[in-house]
Amino acid sequence: MLTEILINLFERDLSRLEDEIAAYETEAAIWRVPQGIKNSGGNLCLHLCGNLQHFIGAILGHTGYVRNRDLEFSSRDVPREELLVLVGTTRRTVLTVILSLSAEDLEKIYPEKVLGEASTGHFLVHLCTHLGYHLGQINYHRRLTQ
Repeated sequence: MLTEILINLFERDLSRLEDEIAAYETEAAIWRVPQGIKNSGGNLCLHLCGNLQHFIGAILGHTGYVRNRDLEFSSRDVPREELLVLVGTTRRTVLTVILSLSAEDLEKIYPEKVLGEASTGHFLVHLCTHLGYHLGQINYHRRLTQ
């Protein structure tokens, strides 16, 4: 049951992430950082994809993904189409890995020490809320830069 909930939430919010990136009026607006804002929508998109590709893809799915967190926040002017491809790739990875997890896997302690000693299921719920939090920031950023 938790697997189905996670699939639905990640599918919904990664689709919304694609919609948000596609909805920017211009590619330049994706990368604008207005006064009082720390990150562009593009950097938040890169961060979300890097986060999910690392914690779900590499750690749980053994995909071989190597994260460069600094680049998630320092990269600039990545084309919109490239961001959308990245979100699509991330979605496929996340859904494939979660579908492969058994109920027993979800009860095990997550293999990397984060949030103390959380179960894999608990940590996946945390990743959903992290995605939702930054998705809201991207929505605000997009409307602010229009």
